[in-house]
Amino acid sequence: MPHRGAGSAARRASQAGMTLIEMLIVLAIIGVAAGAVTLGIGAATRKPSVESEARRLASRLQAAADDAMLGDRLVAFTAEKHGYGFATIGANGRMAARTDGALAPHTLPGGITLTLDTRPPVVLGVDGSGKPMAASIDNGSQRWLVRYDGLTASALPAPTAVPTKPR
Repeated sequence: MPHRGAGSAARRASQAGMTLIEMLIVLAIIGVAAGAVTLGIGAATRKPSVESEARRLASRLQAAADDAMLGDRLVAFTAEKHGYGFATIGANGRMAARTDGALAPHTLPGGITLTLDTRPPVVLGVDGSGKPMAASIDNGSQRWLVRYDGLTASALPAPTAVPTKPR
């Protein structure tokens, strides 16, 4: 009998600890969780820039133009000083705001403004015949331009004014 008891005590002792594999799995899970938290904190504390907002607008304008051409429907770009969005224009001429994905309304971060060179809404045509426009994204110290030529959209830094010397 003493032999049987010694074996079960040895089994219990081996089952009480963690194996090396289990330990490595736990460490990997902790590492992944710590990395996710670190990346999340970095994104939350990073201030949105004029450049990122201009590039976002250009990519969203391009997505809307593509949607208009592929979906064979008119899409309108609507804007105000602190945000913009898109709407589908129905057969009756009425606009219905888009709330899906890349075409959902977007509010610009505080301190960043949007100025258009034309009065909204800007219609994006089904055959690439959309009305050309330019938008300026500004925060007081930095300015980017977003250009839409009726077919494609692009973002680029605004040219800086070169001061002229008086004669």
